[in-house]
Amino acid sequence: MRREVWRLTEGLVFAHFAVYLLTSTQEGSWRALALIPGSVVEKPWTLLTYQFIHGGMISFFFSMLVLFIMARPLENEWGSFRFLMFWLVSCLGAAGTAVLLGQPLAGDMFLSASLLFTFATVYPDTEFRLYFLIPVKVKYLAIIAACFLVFNSFRFGPLFGLVNVVGMSAGYVFFLVIRRIPSRRKLAHELKKRRAQVEIATESASLQRRNTEWDARVRAAEERAHDKTAPADEDLPLLAELDAARDGTISVCGPGDFGYVEDDVCRACGGFPECAARAIRLAAESAETET
Repeated sequence: MRREVWRLTEGLVFAHFAVYLLTSTQEGSWRALALIPGSVVEKPWTLLTYQFIHGGMISFFFSMLVLFIMARPLENEWGSFRFLMFWLVSCLGAAGTAVLLGQPLAGDMFLSASLLFTFATVYPDTEFRLYFLIPVKVKYLAIIAACFLVFNSFRFGPLFGLVNVVGMSAGYVFFLVIRRIPSRRKLAHELKKRRAQVEIATESASLQRRNTEWDARVRAAEERAHDKTAPADEDLPLLAELDAARDGTISVCGPGDFGYVEDDVCRACGGFPECAARAIRLAAESAETET
């Protein structure tokens, strides 16, 4: 499947990796990225950067695993722009709730869950290995993850739990709302398909007009060739015209299958001139054999 030139999934993974290195090597640097409700006006970038902060190597590893495995197919399916909207709605949904409730926020637990639920809805029967051993379909894995998310979130208090649940729900609800709206890629594909259908219909109509115009002349030329045991001189320009219009890319039917314009296939066939010229020459050969 063709991908767009720029790839948001890989960019997000790189951003997570860069921030993880920064916060691991520069003590206290996470404070400039974490979302603190009272500092949003001074640090508006924290409305997005908070979700790049991870509590440790294990958290970082599993977040990147979910992001890379599940976000790439969704971005391929939707296109990068729609996936960007999904990501922004998830991030800003959680950030807005945190600001309203006065709850500090760091981490991307909600985004991983939202990705998982969305992926499970689009590809429900995809199997993953739980703990790299137990095969589990992603739709069941999403249910397990939902229970874990709710339990783990509310364990740190109802406000923190509400922020995570809203962040998770915002992206998933956005997906449910737009899932019936075709993406730009699908619209482009459908437009290309419709254009091809129009071109085919136009070409077919043009061939029908051309072949119909030839039909009466071909019949008359075939009759004269049979009477004279050779193509008549007056029909030589017609034969030259038919030969010039011959399409070498078309494999024509056998002589006995040529049905002139009465035949639905012959009427719109690009091989009509070759079959017509052959019919005239065969008429002359047949008459000569009879003689």
